[in-house]
Amino acid sequence: MSDILYYPYINVPDNDWTIRTLLYYKDIAAIVPQEYLWQPERNYDPFMMELVRMSLIVPVNPIEIFDEPWEVTKPFVTEIEKNKNSLEKAQNRFNNSQRNLVHSQKFSSARIHADKFDDNVFYSLENLGLASRAEGNWYAVETKTADQLMKFVATIIGAKTNRIPTTDNLRSRFYSIKNLKNQKKRQTILESLIPFPQNIKLDKMLRFKEKHIDLLDAFTSRVELLVLDPTVIDGTDLFNEKIRELVIRKGELTAKMGESQIGNIIFGSVCGIIGATQGIAATGDLKSMLWGLPGFANAVYSAMKIEKAEKVFDQSGMKYLALVDKKLR
Repeated sequence: MSDILYYPYINVPDNDWTIRTLLYYKDIAAIVPQEYLWQPERNYDPFMMELVRMSLIVPVNPIEIFDEPWEVTKPFVTEIEKNKNSLEKAQNRFNNSQRNLVHSQKFSSARIHADKFDDNVFYSLENLGLASRAEGNWYAVETKTADQLMKFVATIIGAKTNRIPTTDNLRSRFYSIKNLKNQKKRQTILESLIPFPQNIKLDKMLRFKEKHIDLLDAFTSRVELLVLDPTVIDGTDLFNEKIRELVIRKGELTAKMGESQIGNIIFGSVCGIIGATQGIAATGDLKSMLWGLPGFANAVYSAMKIEKAEKVFDQSGMKYLALVDKKLR
């Protein structure tokens, strides 16, 4: 569960789900067309551009992943052609969307960038009456077909890059029944443990995750044990109690890291050093004078308390989130 592949959209959403996901998984990739890699500032949304620049999101170009892009997606087209009944329904939906009916939302089409797939894919879908060329480098594709195509390709890319296809949209068309249930459980747990992710500083997140990779592993393992336990069902009293235990433990660790007693012995030692060096300031040594500046002792004390927080013992897996609250907010 360490690496995931975001789909079906190019830009990850600027919302709480993304921040929680960035904190929870080691590595996140997104399916991105070649044009976006060549001119990122011109194409990405501002939030996505920031994440790519910080290396919090890894862009993945499908054409570069596949040795033979058309051969990989050809079975998808073949499967559509075989099911005549479903094909006819999809053709009717797409025709309705192209006619701009009053109920346009019901018969809407999706847009897919041309660089995401080999040209033969769109050529085949056009011939089947399921796609048409739109403005720029985009194609309008019948909605259900577009969802299935992106899920199909995300699954193959995920297998080749050892990533799990994931989306922020909890709808059955993006997940199997089992995976949908697990994703709902996972999302409920993370929303309870990280209720206000918007306060977390993104510019420090990558270094923080790299430094505390062992704590991240412990955290994800604890959550996944709960997610994958079939005896703990989402929405039950047992499930809610399990989450409450984790929330309480996280709160205890956060409080312990902030206790004024932490570092008292060190603080006494620092004060002794400062007292001894304040006299040296009279000699005119600029470096020595720093020790006598107002608030310098408190600054040293605060810094040592932060470092001391990392040494707090924990077996619950919640130390990672406690440190997030202390260092990334």
